[in-house]
Amino acid sequence: MALHVLIDEHRGAFEYDWRTRFHLPLSSLPTSMDWGEAYRLTLALAGDPSSHVSASVSGWKYALSAESIVLRDLYDLQHQSKTTKKPKPYPRPWDTATQAIGKGTSMTPEEYHALRTRLARDN
Repeated sequence: MALHVLIDEHRGAFEYDWRTRFHLPLSSLPTSMDWGEAYRLTLALAGDPSSHVSASVSGWKYALSAESIVLRDLYDLQHQSKTTKKPKPYPRPWDTATQAIGKGTSMTPEEYHALRTRLARDN
């Protein structure tokens, strides 16, 4: 994927990381920095899970340092060893929310039936 397309798709993350890590505005491209250097810096950002660029490109909800990932794994292992039940794991930014339709949601029964009717009609 071309760098300019990646920047357009994840502009906020690039602007944040460029300012905080390189102390340059993203608008400094290509006057203060050539596209080759920008590409190499983007590769470095993409490989660092604590960068907003990496989180955004990966589809994570937020950036997370490598140390924090390890601590979450240790937390989960500690809690698994202390119980016979399977404990709920500590949240990760790549977790997807479960989608429940019907019972237990904020939908009214009428909204649920209308949704089911629409889904059946579309298929």
